[in-house]
Amino acid sequence: MNQAPLLLVVDDQACFDAVNARADAVLALIEPTDRPGLQVITASAVLADVSLLRRVAAVWIMVDSPARGWRWEVINAVAESQTPAMLTRPGLAKDHIGKAEDGVVLCADTAALGLLSSVLQTLLVQSPVVRAMRAEIKLMRAHQGGLADQIGRIDEELRLAAQLQREFLPTEMPGMNGVGFEVLWQPAGYVSGDIYDVIRLDEAHIGFFLADAVGHGVPAALMTVFIKQCLTFKRIDKTEPRGYRIVGPGEALAQLNRDMVTQQNGHVRFATACCGVINCKTRRVTLARAGHPYPMLLRADGSHEMIEADGGLLGVFEEEQFEQVTVDLGEGDRFLIYSDGFEMAFPNPDPKACVANNQYTREFMDMIHGSGAEALDRLRHKLDQQAGSLNQRDDLTVVCLAVDAEAAALPTGACVEAAA
Repeated sequence: MNQAPLLLVVDDQACFDAVNARADAVLALIEPTDRPGLQVITASAVLADVSLLRRVAAVWIMVDSPARGWRWEVINAVAESQTPAMLTRPGLAKDHIGKAEDGVVLCADTAALGLLSSVLQTLLVQSPVVRAMRAEIKLMRAHQGGLADQIGRIDEELRLAAQLQREFLPTEMPGMNGVGFEVLWQPAGYVSGDIYDVIRLDEAHIGFFLADAVGHGVPAALMTVFIKQCLTFKRIDKTEPRGYRIVGPGEALAQLNRDMVTQQNGHVRFATACCGVINCKTRRVTLARAGHPYPMLLRADGSHEMIEADGGLLGVFEEEQFEQVTVDLGEGDRFLIYSDGFEMAFPNPDPKACVANNQYTREFMDMIHGSGAEALDRLRHKLDQQAGSLNQRDDLTVVCLAVDAEAAALPTGACVEAAA
């Protein structure tokens, strides 16, 4: 025998005796071993305590008039409790079987006893399954709530990490003697594996670098903080007349590489980087790179070249040496250092070729026109027009060194930052 009873919901207590006889006749057609107990209750009592709907095997809602408004309140309560139910009411064809609401079967009050008995037996058979599913849903909701809280905490922590990383980036670019800098920094997620800096070293020199920690997300972002703190362009030296000396890019990368190798403790972590120092009076750039994409020089006459300098990845060999090269810039020239994310930022014209390509070099060549800020603004617009730009594959950063007559009147450049 079912331990949970069949709940019969009626209009008021005055009709208890009348409905008991019909309910007993229907239940009599069910095998004694499967026959549930019967509990008759008024609609108002159900609505006063809907929790009892979860303690019964099934519900029979018996309505004596199609105009009874309370039936929809009871039906909604039954549907929310996910308890199998049958509704009988007048005004329907004798053999009508339909659906009043999810989980509620609709029958005519004049239906044959055998039909009503069959419907009830089906509901009673499904009751244990529904009860088990109800328990699983409750458990899943509890897990879902805990998971949502955990995801919320992770999301908040990532936002704070992104804010902290942005605080390590310069908000203004130093410039002098017609030399200015513009930067576009566009992470693929909350935080970036790219880090850059542009630093005024003295009245003539500006140091700049771009590094790309291998990987993505928080581990790569933490590596960028380490790189930012360790890469040094200027050191105190009492033997120098000014009390300091400018550290060459090759020496700066060599020291950063040794720091990374020493810090690893058996876990190898790689990074690429490109850094340089420009003498703004002579407009000569001294450059070194460590496994990074070759910088691109755009001449005012429309020509361009990739600046090659030997140097392996950072964090591999402690005594790695990094070649220094020099480039002399002229009026209207642009010098670009950028991360390797641009190799996948623009589609390859050849659909059969691999995803990585050099289409970005054609886009970079257009940056010779207009001011440095205008050039980066055009580049950012082109990136936004690419398919999948809202879910870019890699971090994108480009540092543009521009030699413009207009820049001489501006003490600082701008930082163009696009959040993910």
